[in-house]
Amino acid sequence: MDDETREYNEWAHRISTQGTKQIPGVQLTLFEQFSIRRTWHEGEWWYSLVDCMVPLSGTPNPARYWMDLKKRMLYEEEVNVTTLGVLILKLPTQRGQMRATDCASAEILLRVVQSVRSPKAEPFKVWLARVGALVMDDQAEHTERVSHRTRLYYFDRELHDVATDHGVASPREHAALDDANWAGLYLVSGEIDLIRTYRPGRFPADLEATMGSTELGANIFQRVLAKQVIADRNLHGIGPIAGAARDVGQAVREALAQTGTAMPEDMPQYPPLMPGEWMPPDHPSRIDWDAPAEIAGANDDGPDIPFIEIVAPE
Repeated sequence: MDDETREYNEWAHRISTQGTKQIPGVQLTLFEQFSIRRTWHEGEWWYSLVDCMVPLSGTPNPARYWMDLKKRMLYEEEVNVTTLGVLILKLPTQRGQMRATDCASAEILLRVVQSVRSPKAEPFKVWLARVGALVMDDQAEHTERVSHRTRLYYFDRELHDVATDHGVASPREHAALDDANWAGLYLVSGEIDLIRTYRPGRFPADLEATMGSTELGANIFQRVLAKQVIADRNLHGIGPIAGAARDVGQAVREALAQTGTAMPEDMPQYPPLMPGEWMPPDHPSRIDWDAPAEIAGANDDGPDIPFIEIVAPE
């Protein structure tokens, strides 16, 4: 991956995990290690064609590649991309500026992929089918998602607090507990397996952002029951505790099946919640903009910064 692509993906990951000013209807999604912008337009997602050219062609200059591809489609295949339905829509650049960009719906994008003749075409089609399943939530569902996401944060923290009291000490062990939570409820080996199998386009540590209220509720139920089992059985150590978390997840999954509810991995996904929408005031990643700024030397004899006086020549 070239430096420009790496820089773009680092930026994409940063704003997805730390938050930025949300642009309504605009979203970043991920195919393998490549970030792709898309926007909600007339009831469906439209994808930046320039962004899609990077993983499909491996080109270091996707804008030039897309320009050349349009010409090749016109002269060799007699296909005009405008007639095909490609629209020029505004999408944000890395610097936050809105720029006119060639965009395609999922259906149009699949036709363009045929002209690229890429070995990545088939996995890209599978990815497109999955990420295209995201739906726009109405106000009622959005409010429920925000509430459930905050509750899940607290219940997850309580589970880890109990696990700490029962011998789960290191960050690696707490990460193993997180994987166990996902493993039982989704029948996967852990978070990364869940992303690869069911949530392509999502980032690690951010899976909850696109969940609907029902899926968030299933995760809340799993965390609450896991905490209760650990306490009731007085389990100690990451082995027994992770095993209990997996078992509880499978039990929740079985309960969903018995009631005819969709499995968690098949539940609808939504545009990501921004961190500022659901993060409680005591969240470690929450920025308190009203807190007084720390001033160097405010509580001592002065800042440890040397001052050099430059005397003007006479």
